[in-house]
Amino acid sequence: MTIPAMNRRDACLAVAGMLAGSSASRAATDTFPSRPVTFVVPYAPGNTADQWARLVGTRLSVLWKQPVIVENKPGGGTMIGVSNVARANPDGHTLLMGSLTTAMAKLTNPSFQFDPQEVLVPVIKYVDIKMILVTNSATYAKAKNLNELLAFSKSTPGGVFLGGTGAGTALNMNAGFVLRGMGVNYSEVNYNGVNPILLALLRNDVQLYLNWPASVKARIDDGSIHVLAAFSEQRFDDFPNVQTVREASFKGFLPQLWAGVFAPKNTPRSVLDRIASDIYEVTSAPDMKERIESSFSAVIPKSNPQLFAQQIATETKLWREQLAAIGYKPQ
Repeated sequence: MTIPAMNRRDACLAVAGMLAGSSASRAATDTFPSRPVTFVVPYAPGNTADQWARLVGTRLSVLWKQPVIVENKPGGGTMIGVSNVARANPDGHTLLMGSLTTAMAKLTNPSFQFDPQEVLVPVIKYVDIKMILVTNSATYAKAKNLNELLAFSKSTPGGVFLGGTGAGTALNMNAGFVLRGMGVNYSEVNYNGVNPILLALLRNDVQLYLNWPASVKARIDDGSIHVLAAFSEQRFDDFPNVQTVREASFKGFLPQLWAGVFAPKNTPRSVLDRIASDIYEVTSAPDMKERIESSFSAVIPKSNPQLFAQQIATETKLWREQLAAIGYKPQ
């Protein structure tokens, strides 16, 4: 069959366009990084994401032969950091150290000016994070597990207070799914960073805090903070005597926490693949893997842009269903 002249021309143009796009993609990969790379952390210094960025950034700067700069942009329930990266040139040189909070921001906080999922693209999920609910000594003397906490909260005028990181953030929401699901009488008090929350907890301004073990290890070790529950299906090896929320008879939705890297929308796929591959190479090296998993109470998963995007799509659907089921109304 003879192809009409116009169709042949169109076919040639299409092939030429594909080849040009492929060449541009390869060129972007070959030249990345061509200048310093910035890791934007949407939290205050000292946060686990900040620590991870500085630790891994040091290794990546050697691999990339370019400096890796960590910039802290806290505030707005991560909105400030997200918007900073969303406005950056989509070439891989400005990246966000995001989390579950980033992915679900628009669902849990409609006041967010835009949906991060529409202005950012997933690069790699770099850790799955353990979560524990902790309290201070004054509260622990009256409630040593979730069931006792439930009774204590109902017997206390005004209930108990949860130290949080911002309305609609993942830590607040994850705590809320369980505490609200069990009927605990509580209110949120939000702070800008881990250290202010810990100070409030020690002063008994708040009685509860949900985070990963690494963020509170020193206080657990010195006995000033106590673990009430593991937010997991199975007990953690490093907290074998701590009850899980399932053992406390919680039957509801139990989301898990993770952290990942995001890039501005329209960043070339080849660059995303390069960044993801390099981050995984660095973090899965035996010495770094052991350090990250022990220091950050986390597990390093196998991930890439496609797998990460698929996971976020699945979790977004699940979160939307669960929020509708509980009639969630942002504070």
